[in-house]
Amino acid sequence: MHISPQTITENEGSGESGDELLSTLGPRLRELRRTQNLTLEMLAHRAQVSRAMISKIERGEKMPTVGILVRIATGLNVSLSALLGEQPQSAAVQLQRANRRTRFRDPSTGFEREAVFSPAEAGDVELVRHVLPGLQSTGLLSPYPVPTRKLIFSPSGPLVVKIGDETFWMEPGDALRFDVTSAYSFSNPEAAPVSYYLFMSRHGGA
Repeated sequence: MHISPQTITENEGSGESGDELLSTLGPRLRELRRTQNLTLEMLAHRAQVSRAMISKIERGEKMPTVGILVRIATGLNVSLSALLGEQPQSAAVQLQRANRRTRFRDPSTGFEREAVFSPAEAGDVELVRHVLPGLQSTGLLSPYPVPTRKLIFSPSGPLVVKIGDETFWMEPGDALRFDVTSAYSFSNPEAAPVSYYLFMSRHGGA
């Protein structure tokens, strides 16, 4: 089947290194905050992150952990991918290049997040790849303001997923689906790094 060029979008993404991400995250955070007419104090209250931390991120002085980033994205009512710079365009066919993906590395744990596919619009699917070093955890991650469903697939290693008061032990090849209505975390119980995939869909917002 032939697809006309007008219906195809290539998402260039950012392909940023850690230093580049730090230099662009601050201005992006400041722009999102000011667009919503939020002061540093207001965002700090909504995100449950200190004003000093948000200020340091905006000035490019501090790379936050993934937990802090999730809380800030929640406070801004945007997805984590949007906060990290993913800006895909809507099209019938959307091509996202492997070498242009947005990547984030948690300076505290070495946890890595790679946006494999970012949604063109609300309700579309998002695919993210995580790499969690041995015996490390993401820490508790906040629920989103927008109803979100996640499907986790861990093809090659074990994974411990805590959702609210429940704990799920995933073996290699297992899959787990849940609605994000409470805080959750991912932990690697073994010494070797584990790579797993998250399919996400959101409804009613960004």
